[in-house]
Parts: sequence; C-alpha cells; structure tokens
Amino acid sequence: MSLLPPVPTAVPGPRSAEILSAQDKVFYPGLSGDGYPFIARSRSGWTVTDVDGNEFVDLVSSSASVPVGAGRADLVEPAARELLKYGNEDSHAVFHELMLPLATRLIELAPNSLTRVDISLNGTESVETAVRVMRRATGRPVIMGFFGAYHGETTTTASLGAEHSEIGRGLRGVTSGFVHAPYPNAYRSPFGEPRAGGCGDPTVDFIRDHLLFHLVDPAEVAGVIIEPVLGSGGVVIPPSTFWPALTELCREYDWLLCLDEVKTGFGRTGEVFAADLWGLEPDLLCLGKAMGGGVMPIGALLGNERALGGFGDLSTGSTWSWLPAACAAALAYLDVMERENVLGNVRALHDVAVAKLVPLVDRIPQVGDVRVQGGFVGVELVVDPVTKERATALQEAVADGCLRRGVLVASSTTSFNIQPSLAMSPEAYAEALDRVIAAIEEAVG
Repeated sequence: MSLLPPVPTAVPGPRSAEILSAQDKVFYPGLSGDGYPFIARSRSGWTVTDVDGNEFVDLVSSSASVPVGAGRADLVEPAARELLKYGNEDSHAVFHELMLPLATRLIELAPNSLTRVDISLNGTESVETAVRVMRRATGRPVIMGFFGAYHGETTTTASLGAEHSEIGRGLRGVTSGFVHAPYPNAYRSPFGEPRAGGCGDPTVDFIRDHLLFHLVDPAEVAGVIIEPVLGSGGVVIPPSTFWPALTELCREYDWLLCLDEVKTGFGRTGEVFAADLWGLEPDLLCLGKAMGGGVMPIGALLGNERALGGFGDLSTGSTWSWLPAACAAALAYLDVMERENVLGNVRALHDVAVAKLVPLVDRIPQVGDVRVQGGFVGVELVVDPVTKERATALQEAVADGCLRRGVLVASSTTSFNIQPSLAMSPEAYAEALDRVIAAIEEAVG
C-alpha cells in the first residue's frame, strides 16, 4: 500500500488555472513566473493540497523553512498563545520573558566559541547584520564571499552572494566592499591538485596566491562569510582539506569567520548546525528559516566576544524581530528536536537518499553528480558527463515530471534540490524518491 497521496490530475486544475490567470494581471511578473502552477489551499505535514483537490508530496519544505511538517499543534499553539497575550511587540524596545530563554538555548546548542546573540526577523537580516558587525568589529571594509552562495536578495546580501549572475544584476556596479572566490566544489573545481608547498587545499591556495596578491590587501579584509554546505547553489559539501586551510587563513590575517547557517541550521544536515560536521568554531553564525519551526519568521546572529561583545553602537534588526509568538515557536521546535530524535531521523533519510540516488551517476550519463548531506540533496544534470555542460532544459523537464507525479522539488540555478520534512518517514521518502527517479528516466528518454 502506498504511503503517498495519489498522483494528481492535470496541473494546473481548472480553479488553479483561473486564479493564476487573474494573478498574472496583478502581481509583479517576476513573482508570478516563479511559482508552481497551482494554488495551494492547505498544508499538512509533508503534503500540500491545491484548490482543485490535488495533493503533492513536499520535498521543498518552503525552502527548508518548514523543518518538521506543517500545521503541527505542538508548534502552532505556543505561538498562538503568545499572540493572544501580546499581539506584536518591538522586542528592541519592550523586552519580553521569552527572549532570554531562547537566547540561552541557542548558545547552549551552538559551537563553544559563540557567547552572544543579536535578534533579527529572518536569515537575510541576520546576514545583513553580520556584514555590518564584521566591519565594525575589525575596522576593515572588505568581506569575502564565494561563488554559488545565496545569502538573500537585498542589495547587500545579493552583492555578497554569488549564486547566479541574475540575482546580482544591476547591483554589482553600485556596491563595493566584496570579493569572491570559487566555492570548494569537487565536481566543478576550476583548480587541479593542491600545489606543492601550499596549504593542502587548492581553493585556499587560490585565495592566497591570487586574490590576496593581485586583488585585495589581506589587511583590508574583515573576514569571510560562507555557507558550510552550499544550499540553493547545489548542496555542495566542501572537501575535508578546506576547513583547516580556511580557518588557518583567518587566524593568520586576523579575519572573522562567519558561517551562514540560515538553511543548514536546526537539523537539516543531520547535526543541529552544519558547523558540528567539522567541529568548526566560527566567530559569527547566521540563523533563520527553520528556527521558527515553520510557524513564524525569526532569525538570529550569534557571535563571540570579539565579534559581538565589544561594542553596542550599531542599530540592528527590525521592528518585528523576535516577536513573542516567534520566540515561542522557536522554543517549541527546539523541544521537538530533542523529544522526537529529529537528528536520528535525518540521518536515516540521508541513508535512503544515498541508496536511491547516488547509483544514478553510474547508470544515467546525464546525472553528473548527486550530493547528499542529511535532509539535503542536490542532483546535477549535464548534457555530457565529460564536458559537464549544464543541462538546464533537462533539469526543468525533470522538475516538471516530478510535479506531474505529485512531488515538489526545487529547481535552482545549478541543480534540482530535495529538502524533505525532517520528520518524514524513511519509507515514505523512499517512495517519493522512486517518483523522482521515474521523472529523471522519462526526461532523459
């Protein structure tokens, strides 16, 4: 017996098509052209139901911001109680009694280097604050980012990130203070083997030998902001040589190391934070998305004393940061993580994805690479396995085939990504991945 809902009828159905047509006349075209071709009516657990009654398996999890499924009473009710008690409140001006417990829990869970917390509304705001804090703490203007990274779509975060040229279009000519290096990507590295006499990692050798020699004085660099596992840019996992070389580079030049864990944080990789995969001790940690349990928007910036404890003259965050209801939802989600062994289930999901999807690389030439880390999967499709030319049209065909089979995946600029509910059963996940594999086989012919 199937653990998944039946494959939907035609998508969009008649009511969805009617509403989508009306939306096209009202919304910004860039919005209406990005969404799935249906109108949602409700969400429950790891399924989405549209206005025509079609039910979809959600392997996107609202861009990883709904970690353990939607509509859970144990997450929604604590937030609802605080809404009834407080409504909304500016937590920069009127402190409330949930702020300290949440900050304390975050520090207890975070790497030992982190001792301070600043509040924010979401992940983008956390990164914005991190950029300002790094410059203020060091007195230096330049921040280093990495190709393929996604940090948000404000002017600052789009300039810092480099997932795709379209996101920063029109901004790079009017912003300054950022330099970029290739993300350490074993499948698409522009480098060869580490050079003799180097640090042991070719990406960091490039930073030392080229960026710091030709482009920027290391004394002008405040630090590095990096996703410990590249998220929207393709679920890229750095090699083991990278982190020791990067942390040594930061120590040598007194740079701050900031990890953007907006997408990887709170269980997505099989650890509470991806930093734990390598035992990293960052100076700053950006949080958001799953932090609110999929109920309320909330973010945070954690830092050590140097990065976040030596000054207080920056105005940070925004009016709706750390609403009482959002703090209640975040605390409730931390309880769920402990009570339900979420991390153990994520590791089981990891094993399912490895078993189901990694063999496709040897079986289907157009599957160039499959990358799995916990509840994070990136499948990179190529025209030719030798040239590794990206197969954009094929990727869209696979995403469409998944949709027709009632499965939602995320088609990014470099791969199609899978982000299941961290509470999804391994058995249901395996069945959903069978539908994904069927869509790949159909698309490649």
